[in-house]
Amino acid sequence: MADFVTTIKATAPSIDDDIADYLGAMLEGMDVSELNTDDLQETIVPFLESSDLPPDVINNVVNAIANNDGAEPSGDKHPNPESDSSSLRKLHSGVVMGDEKVTLAEAEANAYMWGTDTFASKFNEQKEASVAESAKDRRKAKQELERVRKEYDKKMRLIEEEEKSNNGKVAAMVLPDYNTGRNERDIQVTGVSLDLDNGKRLLDSADIRFTYRRRYGLVGKNGIGKTTLLKAIASFGIEGFPRHHRVLHVRQEIKGTENSVLQTVLEADVERNTLMEEEKMLLKRLDGVEEEGGSIEEKRMKLNASSNTSNNGSDTFASDMKRLDEVYARLAIIGGDGAQARAGMILSGLQFTTDMQNGPTSALSGGWRMRVSLAAALFIEPDLLMLDEPTNHLDLEAVLWLSQYLNSYKHTLIIVSHDRGFLNETVTDIIEFKNYRLNYYKGDYDTYVKTADSAVKNQKRVYEAYLDKRAHMQEFVDKFRFNAKRASLVQSRIKAIEKMDEEAPPDVEIEALWRFSIENPEQLGIPIIEVNDIFFDYDKQKAKEEMLLRKVNFGIDLQSKIGILGPNGAGKSTLLNLIMGKLDPQKGNVVRNGRLRIAYFTQHSADKFDLQLSAIENLLNQFERATDQEMRQWVGKFQIQGNDAIKPMMMLSGGQKSRVAFAALAYAKPHVMVFDEPTNHLDMESIDALIEAVASFRGGVVVVSHDQYFITKTCGELWVVGDGEASRFRGSFDEYKA
Repeated sequence: MADFVTTIKATAPSIDDDIADYLGAMLEGMDVSELNTDDLQETIVPFLESSDLPPDVINNVVNAIANNDGAEPSGDKHPNPESDSSSLRKLHSGVVMGDEKVTLAEAEANAYMWGTDTFASKFNEQKEASVAESAKDRRKAKQELERVRKEYDKKMRLIEEEEKSNNGKVAAMVLPDYNTGRNERDIQVTGVSLDLDNGKRLLDSADIRFTYRRRYGLVGKNGIGKTTLLKAIASFGIEGFPRHHRVLHVRQEIKGTENSVLQTVLEADVERNTLMEEEKMLLKRLDGVEEEGGSIEEKRMKLNASSNTSNNGSDTFASDMKRLDEVYARLAIIGGDGAQARAGMILSGLQFTTDMQNGPTSALSGGWRMRVSLAAALFIEPDLLMLDEPTNHLDLEAVLWLSQYLNSYKHTLIIVSHDRGFLNETVTDIIEFKNYRLNYYKGDYDTYVKTADSAVKNQKRVYEAYLDKRAHMQEFVDKFRFNAKRASLVQSRIKAIEKMDEEAPPDVEIEALWRFSIENPEQLGIPIIEVNDIFFDYDKQKAKEEMLLRKVNFGIDLQSKIGILGPNGAGKSTLLNLIMGKLDPQKGNVVRNGRLRIAYFTQHSADKFDLQLSAIENLLNQFERATDQEMRQWVGKFQIQGNDAIKPMMMLSGGQKSRVAFAALAYAKPHVMVFDEPTNHLDMESIDALIEAVASFRGGVVVVSHDQYFITKTCGELWVVGDGEASRFRGSFDEYKA
């Protein structure tokens, strides 16, 4: 045993002495011939892992023992137990003392005691197998966690590298090749397959069909590959995709730089910038100076006059003039003249003031930088514009303006959005990304839902009719299979069944809708929440008449279902923080019931979890009085079950993370729920589940959201925040929009 212990300690110096001695004793009782890597992996690795040894040290210990480094040389030290009866042997049976006869009962008792009876033997085998299986499962889980962590770290590094390489650019646009294609406006590519870098398939033999000047909404579950598809299209990474189109997939958020907002938007058009650089080069060569001012037509007339008075008749001059005409023609098509005025108009529509347009993007918040990206996309006006969640970070006024602008867009448009109301008001068609295919539907999102549901139900009816007819024919075959008089009829039915099976319609699984509920609270005495004549501004030196919120009066009870509207910067989120006690007013007060429980849910709720921890661990950290078993049962109601509940949240999908956030919201058992842009980053299914939970909740609800559908489905009264005031709007949501 000493040599095995020595080998273990030499290979793993930090191992606990007791564990090393235990392993040495266990290995001493084994045959040397059994000391191979596979056996040792099952036998000793769990003990080594329990000592927190690094994986490479564990492998070294296993290899050292497998190579018999710890075995003592054969000879007198270990005589053969079969040839020397006095040597130590493993005791497999009881010792019979004297010549006394053993009764049957005593024999059974001895067999039970030594574990050789049938039940005990089988129990011991199962226990040993269970231990080995458990150790193997732990190792597999550990390896899977390590794999996912490496994949997650790699993804984060790629995102960081992409941000560094973009360096403030709002879009990655590939210059089109106008020498290819036949200048057709429609886009059709068949047999499209798309894979991730890790080999995961997203599309398999799908068809891409974009009709010019149609506006498409691309829908599908979170994580199915919508953004990946848009990136592949924008980079011309799909085989067979026509390259003579100006294609743009705009970034959702940019890194701030010292460039002005207006300049950032102007520089986003790669083709325009390239043409203008070429124009400067040609003008310098032709006329000896770089023309900075004047319209395209004025420059052309001046050069023509110069060429008429010049005796320069070289081929180079003529070639440069021809190319310059081509450059001017292309600039005219893409709107080279008046570009700055057009960019300013778009920025104004997105609520950028003149000072903001001239200021650096580094001074903007993430939401405003996203608007810069959106402004750049609208300014470039590509042949195919792809917007990925364009309403995120926009207030309702900006969403309404964007919807109106896109309805008059002159080219083809693809929108990925969770905002059902925005899709209904903007798109003409829906593309469903599902089961590795792209399915096309005419009409807005609501029309798509009805059509798709109807199609699924019809397919289910067709499949059930096939099963009924087949069962009826099979019943005839089974009944008369051995009836000679009906043999020909039976054979005919068998052939008919075989033909039916060959042409059988596919089975359609109707996905069960996931829903959850929030426990209704106990009643509280009045007041619940009262906001009394409050004044607030982040600049405490401001005069009362210039403060962000001035003399605001507001009340919430358990029947309140309030939607708060208003432009960004008006003070909506500030009012929520005052209600919850996260901010204190400079004047006035907020009264809250002493037993009040408030739950707060935002667009970032799912992002605040520690992704290194499991859903159970995150919620136990949030709710310290909860028990492990209680929390397991709770998250199970939100379909976070089994291994999903205990593995790190980095291994969960976006939808699963949202459900953990919903679980935390419901576990708080609130009297009042406060929502700040809750639908951002949620898919349609999760939004519908949240809407039903909020609509059936018998407590107070306060919502700030740009999502028109969510507001109309959950709120019974509207309040408008603006110009320092908060006042109730006496009308419907449609009347407010008008």
